[in-house]
Parts: sequence; structure tokens; C-alpha cells
Amino acid sequence: MIKIPILYKKYFIDKGIERLGLFQLLNKKYSIENAIYPGSFVHITPSFIFKEVTYIDNDKRMKSFFSDDETLEYINSKKEYPDTPVIDYYEEDYKNIKNNKIEYFDLMISMYAGFVSKYCKDYIKHNGLLIVNDSHGDASLAFLDDDYKLIAGIEEENNKYQERTIDLEKYFKKKKEKLIDRDRIYKNMKGENYIHTAYAYIFRKIK
Repeated sequence: MIKIPILYKKYFIDKGIERLGLFQLLNKKYSIENAIYPGSFVHITPSFIFKEVTYIDNDKRMKSFFSDDETLEYINSKKEYPDTPVIDYYEEDYKNIKNNKIEYFDLMISMYAGFVSKYCKDYIKHNGLLIVNDSHGDASLAFLDDDYKLIAGIEEENNKYQERTIDLEKYFKKKKEKLIDRDRIYKNMKGENYIHTAYAYIFRKIK
């Protein structure tokens, strides 16, 4: 029987935040071949869906986790594609990483990891995608960035995910037409108070 890696079980399975349905939705709609995940920790769920994933995190357990045969065996047991998984990992701060795969990735994942959309945008290919939440204000920064265009919101209920592609103008709206305060987002590392919010947002890199 394939063992579940301890860290993955503790931090993602036991907390009910594997987000498998989210990545299945993205792959079904956008046919993603590869992804980069700055601030990933050991959230290996994307490798169940996408055959090539690069993980970046400065947690000191990254090397031992990803170099463990048990991790690869588990990914192989869960993958939903016929090919051999391609996994790269960096035990480093994503703000300082030197990766030569510029404009290479179909998808960049930003979940609870700071300002990924700013520091790592060069890795996304032209017309590639960013999936991002606003826990640290990163979705707000992407919305303010002319290099990105909002194309969908992701609604979530009981680990079921739905994509919304209409009425997108309702997102990132504050009461009384107040402007988004970029400086406050940087200072507080969290999003603003909007009238309507989504679980996550999909942006396309247009520049």
C-alpha cells in the first residue's frame, strides 16, 4: 500500500485543503501542461493533475520531502495522466530564485504566499494563466497590474469549485467607489474589503 507523505497529510489532507477539484477544473478548461508554484510548501496536489510542476519554498523541509522516494511514489499513485511526472523544487525564497525557464509556464499558482504575481510574473508565458487568492492581497495587486487581465472568478463551496466568467466587473469593487489602496496592501499584506469576493481569481498574462 502506498503511504501518504506525513507532511502532506498533516498540512493538506487533514485540513481539507488539497484543492484537487480546483486544479481539475483548470486543466479541463485550459489544458495546462506545466505549472510553477511559488510559496508551495509541500502542496503536491498540482502534480496529480499537471505532468510538470516546479515548486518553490524556503521551508527547510522542502529538500527532504521532495527527494524522498515516498513522495514520488504517492504522486505516481494519484496522477490523472499517463506520463511520468516531472517535478522540480527549490528550497529558496521565490523572490530571490534564479530559474532559467522565463516565459515558460502555462500556469502560476499563488495561494497564501505573498506577492507572487509581482515577483514571479516573468515565468508565465504570454497568454499564460495566474490562479491567485487574495489572502495576502496578491489578487488585488494582479488586478491593478496592466500585465494581467481578469478572466474568471472561482467560487467554492464544500470543496466544489465553479468558474464564473460573466459579471466580472463586480469583483474588486469597494463601497462608495473608493480606489484600491496599493500601498496599504503592501504594508498589511492582505486584500481590501470588497463588496463581492471569490475564493480565487484567474488572470491571463497579456504583456
